[in-house]
Amino acid sequence: MKQLLGAIRGTIFHPQWLSDRYHAKSKRLLLKIRDSMVLDIGSGNIGYRKNIHDSNLFYTLDYLATNERYEVRPNIFADARCLPIHDDGFDVVFLFEVLEHVADPEKVLKEIRRVLRPGGKLYLSVPFIYPIHDAPSDYWRFTIYGIQDVLKKYGFEIVDLIVHGNTLVSACQVFNLGLLEVCRDFGRLSKWFSYLSGVLVYPVTLLVNFLALPLLFLPLGKAGNFGCFIIARQKDNQVNG
Repeated sequence: MKQLLGAIRGTIFHPQWLSDRYHAKSKRLLLKIRDSMVLDIGSGNIGYRKNIHDSNLFYTLDYLATNERYEVRPNIFADARCLPIHDDGFDVVFLFEVLEHVADPEKVLKEIRRVLRPGGKLYLSVPFIYPIHDAPSDYWRFTIYGIQDVLKKYGFEIVDLIVHGNTLVSACQVFNLGLLEVCRDFGRLSKWFSYLSGVLVYPVTLLVNFLALPLLFLPLGKAGNFGCFIIARQKDNQVNG
């Protein structure tokens, strides 16, 4: 089942396609980065590597215990709350779907600000309406207002903010993820229960994806979004907190 889902990841045939498509679209903005020192914190399997231009010097960093489940090993093993990097070392820092997994997110932002050169940019994404994942290390959810306030506190100004999804699309995605959770729970009882639940559930998730297609393009309320993608610039040398 895992191999099958991995093969169709990023397509409409994947149960998580509704949220994945927003992340993929936002990360196309990374193609604009040129001739920069880039640090990716919480790099994982670097699924967006194709969006990193060859003119950049690209370094990856991940937490040892977390990275064990990924196939790609980072350049640096470290804790994002205490980066083994000198001040003003990078032009750009990536922090994609990481901040919710650290117990002290403000410490992470303070460290990022320290390692960014003056005027450097932080590319950040955080979830809002999304189930608990990578438990038990899943601590926070951020509204678009809350994350902006925290960034401002640590000396960043927002250059661009992209809201991912709307209330109805989020509901469809959460429904699909709920069905996958049922499959996972049945799989703990027996592999045959896992196969049976997968056969029954997958057509439903596929139907939900296709039914949700019109909702992607309608001007619906975004109060119940998946999360957001932000580009922020290091503003000054004043940090509150």
